[in-house]
Amino acid sequence: MNQEQIAQLLEKLRAGTATSYEKALLEEFWEKASADSSFTDSLSSKEKQTIKEELFANIKSQLQWQEKKSVRSLYPSLLYKVAASISIIVIVSFLWLYHSNTIEYKTGFGEKLTVVLPDRSTVILNGNSCVRYAKGWNEENTREVWIEGEGFFSVQHTKNHQKFIVHAARQLNVEVLGTKFNVKARSQKIEVMLAEGKVKLDLADKTNAHASYYLHPGELATVHNDSFSMRPVQQANHIAWLKNKLLFDETSLGDIAEILEEAYGLHIAFQQEELKNRKLSGEISSATAEDILKAISETFNLTVTRNGQNVTLSQQNETL
Repeated sequence: MNQEQIAQLLEKLRAGTATSYEKALLEEFWEKASADSSFTDSLSSKEKQTIKEELFANIKSQLQWQEKKSVRSLYPSLLYKVAASISIIVIVSFLWLYHSNTIEYKTGFGEKLTVVLPDRSTVILNGNSCVRYAKGWNEENTREVWIEGEGFFSVQHTKNHQKFIVHAARQLNVEVLGTKFNVKARSQKIEVMLAEGKVKLDLADKTNAHASYYLHPGELATVHNDSFSMRPVQQANHIAWLKNKLLFDETSLGDIAEILEEAYGLHIAFQQEELKNRKLSGEISSATAEDILKAISETFNLTVTRNGQNVTLSQQNETL
């Protein structure tokens, strides 16, 4: 969720008009935020203590108001739920205000954008992606950026060997000095492909235990659910999108459907389930989603039926 969506949900929650689904969205956001220490890493101990005191005072005053309003009707279990609900509102409000102190760049489906960071490092964002960093970028401290989606980084080396860290997800940080690499953090899968230089991956598991791995040029690291792997790959296949191309090497239509959904916002349905297992090798223009759909249609002799963002692929009837 972006800042505007969070603000709207909070306003509805305070007004008592939020639906159960909207409340669940906020709770899900809070769970993710509370598990990611990067939200408050840049704050001093004094600032964190101040926030803690303000949260406590706010929750206490809200509970007192609730008790005065209907003391007899609130059972202890319900009172506990009220406290938990209010704490979520207050803390999520703080997180929203904290994020307002960041600079954020986003791309829509099918869009690309080159972002120049304050240190002259660059990030090229693929479709449906977002990168952000603190407004108070300090050249003396560690350079930190957060990414959702896919981006290609070209990092500038600094005279004082200042660290550059990319937070790809709450369980994976990429630390570099001067290098080029591609990060893809979507859904439950994260990929880091190194083009030049050297990076260190700091990976945390469910128990918050950390392990470090080093990538070399031409290697791809993949984090999928609880598994981690590294392997050599063809670099061109993973960064062809920079030139509006997609390179496939025995890639299934099922996997291509995921790409179309993640980067272009299309929802692909297969009329015949076996179509998902068809393999594609070669190069396709990715300038638009229509280019990809046309290439798939011609390669596999398929019929493409599109209604807005919904696409159905089906086998063409053979004529006698």
